Amino acid sequence: MKKVACRCEMVVEIDASDTIDLDADKNGLIRLSEGCVPSVVCPRCGAIVKTELPLHVISTQRGIDIVVLSELERLSVYRGKPSDSGSGEILLGFQELFERARMLRDDLDSKVVETLKYVLQSKAEESEPEADITVLYNGKVSGALEFHILGLKSGQAGVIKIPEATYTRSARQMGTIETKEPYASIFSGRYQSIKKLGFLESTTVSK
Repeated sequence: MKKVACRCEMVVEIDASDTIDLDADKNGLIRLSEGCVPSVVCPRCGAIVKTELPLHVISTQRGIDIVVLSELERLSVYRGKPSDSGSGEILLGFQELFERARMLRDDLDSKVVETLKYVLQSKAEESEPEADITVLYNGKVSGALEFHILGLKSGQAGVIKIPEATYTRSARQMGTIETKEPYASIFSGRYQSIKKLGFLESTTVSK
């Protein structure tokens, strides 16, 4: 059981573990891919209170060792100083966890998906340079990989579908791609996301 504070400041208990073993919990991956986390209704105000991070996601069969930390740790993680002292890959926040679960569910390589996200984000930023763009993998739809583009000035999410053949071609080229910038920077360290590129660029400029 975890004790979590509601926004009304009442402390409630949630039946949740600090670790999810995907080998032992056969439905765990499906729940995560659908955005489900343990929650409870606050008896005082009626709000839905969700379990808090950190969370350790493991699978010996899949070779998964992931630590999910709070979004509040983003800057510390960028600087290579997370609160967690382990060696597993780091994700930040439930949104990144749910996205990764969809990749695992669909048997996709997260690095390949991240390279596709970078291309999509670059194109979106070219058309709307002032927008704060976020690209998320949403799942396979009719033989294509569907991505959602958030942060557009229109206020609406863009939906882009990339043929699986494009993913397959990128996967074959990963050995070369990941050694070149910006991918070498994206895939360095325990946190491997295009989200850290803005921070890396800002530190380069400040130097």
